[in-house]
Amino acid sequence: MFTLNLSTLVASMDFPEYKLPYWMGNKFRGGFGSVLLRAICGYLTPRCNDCRSEDECLYYALYVRNKQKRGRSQPVRPIIFIPPFLGRSVDGGGELEVRINVFGDYNRYLPHIVYGLRYLGKTGLNRNSKYELKEIRDFFTGEVVYDGESINVESLKTIDLGKISGKSKKVKKLRGIKIEFVTPVEVEKVPLPLNHILQMVRRRLILYVNEYGGGEVFDYRCEDSILSSEWSKHRLYHRSKREGERFFIAYTGKAEYEAEMDDNADKLLRIGELIGAGSKSSFGMGFFKVGIDIK
Repeated sequence: MFTLNLSTLVASMDFPEYKLPYWMGNKFRGGFGSVLLRAICGYLTPRCNDCRSEDECLYYALYVRNKQKRGRSQPVRPIIFIPPFLGRSVDGGGELEVRINVFGDYNRYLPHIVYGLRYLGKTGLNRNSKYELKEIRDFFTGEVVYDGESINVESLKTIDLGKISGKSKKVKKLRGIKIEFVTPVEVEKVPLPLNHILQMVRRRLILYVNEYGGGEVFDYRCEDSILSSEWSKHRLYHRSKREGERFFIAYTGKAEYEAEMDDNADKLLRIGELIGAGSKSSFGMGFFKVGIDIK
């Protein structure tokens, strides 16, 4: 019914020492953009809107392009960094893993991703948090894509999310559906009904399909009740050159549900574990884990 290619990487970074902030979603997005611009742009002062290379420029695609292929809002970005959410400032040292989602044919920019992450490690997330990029593995197979010296493109696996999509309309009753948001999700209030989470996954999926895939995303059926939940509220600050300082109100937490849902809803949950739900995907927000007990 739709096609959307996804490659997912897991980057391992070794910090001799660090002073990591409450939230790192903006640090990796902004930091990668800064080093990428220095690495690939030939202008002393970027002139993105006048540049003839914008169609092939990764920086333009990630940070400048402001029109959707279908719609008038800012497009979802083809490369997403998903660092762990700490929820507090942390001092120390050691290894940190960051997941990276790459949509469509943007896996052709794998060398840019490796170079940008290495360069960012030398400049640091902040002056107290420099790192060495030790390794990058494929999320789906565990194979090494970058070993610290060389890139093995053949180890990178790409899946078509459209092939996960369900076609059966059979409704099944499930109890013990557990959802845990491991990175903040921007919503007005909690608790979140399962059906609302599925709606957010479907909206995010549609945006990605419109930009980097093709076809139409299926609908689904779900009726649910919340058995238990607990949530934490977060005020996330972000500063950019174009928009200045702003903040988001977002939540992390977990809930358990009972639901009657068709196979399409079940498939959306599986897709949601990979692409997340809700807005602010470029900051690595809205990612969750799923556990389901069939009874």
